Amino acid sequence: MSFASSDPYAHFVQSGWKSKTAVRACANVETLPALPGPDQLPPGMELKYDVVIVGSGPVGATFARELVQGGFNVAMFDIGEMQVFGSTLGLRTHWLICCVSDTGLKIGSHKKNTVEYQKNIDKFVNVIQGQLMSVSIPVNKMVVDTLSPASWQASTFFVRNGSNPEQDPFRNLSGQAVTRVVGGMATHWTCATPRFDKVERPLLIKNDSGANEIEWARLYTKAESYIKTGNTQFEQSIRHNLVLNKLAADYEGERKFAQIPLAATRRNPTFVEWSSANTVFDLQNRPNKDSPKQRFNLFPAVACERVVRNGTNSEIQSLEVHDLIGGGRFTIKADVYILTAGAVANAQILANSGFGQLGRPDPTKPPPTLLPYLGSFITEQTLIFCQTVMSEELIESVKSDLKITGKPGQPGYSVTYTPGAATNKHPDWWNDKVKDHMMQHQEDPLPIPFGDPEPQVTTIFETGHPWHTQIHRDAFSYGAVQQSIDSRLIVDWRFFGRTEPVEENKLWFSDKITDAYNLPQPTFDFRFPVGRTSKEATDMMTDMCVMSAKIGGFLPGSDPQYMEPGLVLHLGGTHRMGFDENEDKCCVNTDSRVFGFKNLFLGGCGNIPTAYASNPTLTAMAMAIKSCEHIKKNFTPSPFNPK
Repeated sequence: MSFASSDPYAHFVQSGWKSKTAVRACANVETLPALPGPDQLPPGMELKYDVVIVGSGPVGATFARELVQGGFNVAMFDIGEMQVFGSTLGLRTHWLICCVSDTGLKIGSHKKNTVEYQKNIDKFVNVIQGQLMSVSIPVNKMVVDTLSPASWQASTFFVRNGSNPEQDPFRNLSGQAVTRVVGGMATHWTCATPRFDKVERPLLIKNDSGANEIEWARLYTKAESYIKTGNTQFEQSIRHNLVLNKLAADYEGERKFAQIPLAATRRNPTFVEWSSANTVFDLQNRPNKDSPKQRFNLFPAVACERVVRNGTNSEIQSLEVHDLIGGGRFTIKADVYILTAGAVANAQILANSGFGQLGRPDPTKPPPTLLPYLGSFITEQTLIFCQTVMSEELIESVKSDLKITGKPGQPGYSVTYTPGAATNKHPDWWNDKVKDHMMQHQEDPLPIPFGDPEPQVTTIFETGHPWHTQIHRDAFSYGAVQQSIDSRLIVDWRFFGRTEPVEENKLWFSDKITDAYNLPQPTFDFRFPVGRTSKEATDMMTDMCVMSAKIGGFLPGSDPQYMEPGLVLHLGGTHRMGFDENEDKCCVNTDSRVFGFKNLFLGGCGNIPTAYASNPTLTAMAMAIKSCEHIKKNFTPSPFNPK
């Protein structure tokens, strides 16, 4: 007798059984109690809001800023937690948000804004690894044949430690992860905020290229002011200029190099304040002393499970939430509902609300009535990576203007230069820093000051080289530097390629398996398309290998390599934008409003329908600003009644 015939779960995936979550998703009825009367409401909660926002990252913060300042009464819910003086905050204790949070002195701020992490960026890797939660992990089928005969043995279908038995490992975005914390992924992101090139940008205005460019420029300018994008924060970094000038000289007349556009503010020569959701909008509850006429409440550790449609499928009538700390489930009422929980979570909430369809996509079945293209045409960037150790020639050039007398540590040792000399290769600020370091730290064989900021260089996206580049140093879950190598010598190379949207690349949600939050389990069906995507990835690898070799030799263990799919964390197209739902095969219009529903809006990278290589956060913020302009034009804030 075969094992399969004795295992009752051998053919479970093909069975007609559906999870309780899937059955409830199809019902579209309010199954949770309404909020209790006014005298019994959770602290800070109201019976009805003008606007409810799900998600507290930069895009959610953009919606909050625009709408709160526009007079709307806004509630923001986030599945992520904050810790205040050792207490975890949930729905019933949200008033403590005025205090210090675990993300810094400001709620949702960047966790890299500490002196310790900026002095040793490699220590920040552990923070990132602790924040990233994998989306879909295939079942590990390795048999533990040394298990005691008395122990319970897993079946072929057993879900081991939250893994996904429906995930094909050959069609997975294995590196794809989410961050569940107030402030979202912006609590540990790179802060790279480039504008999309024209060929990357979606159309906002049909059949008018000039007007489309003007509109994008307007929205980008506003978004940049919100997130504090700049391109001069590293202009007095020796390492930055060393790499920038070397590449600019070697590619003169062929390529353009510049600082990566970064959402950051330099506070002093050795400390940068990295931007976050809090930079866009201070997540303090309102009204408060600084904003006495504004209305805003943030509720952390609250999972938004689904939106409930009205009987005619023309608007959303409520939002069902789960207080993860208190345990209660409630129905929240509002005039406008905005999902900005991320490319995966937005689609997951919609699928759990009867949009699209649950279960493995089946082309033989008729398409779903609501959002038939939900989860189709998804994109994720190709990523290649390496690390180089700066060449001896580059390091020696750091002190090319200096006159060195004697030997370090010996009497008579001196380092001097002639300020303003026409023959100097470096500016005076550079030579002053190097001279002071060589005199004050004679024990250090490197002429680069200990506090010198890292390089932050990029090539300009162009037709002949259609990829985004980050030539820098940052903390990631890969690329750790050995303790025997001085980190001042290391340069990280990360090149990002665009992926063509194709309908067969999908994100779908199980009708049998649920995730840790009892929502339908996400599953990927994705492969990088052959053709332009694969050719550009190959050309991009060649480009990185040639370019990086101009700076130095490869760090052992960090030779040029393709990284696992999804590791970029720039997933797009899960609920893509367009002008016509059927013609463009999309889910939201150019105001980010869900087709057929007057009060449901989506925000984030999931809206982006194009093949893009650049970091998408600024573009997602720009689309959110446009969406807010539509909301403010078509909805009226409730009267402000101070309590």
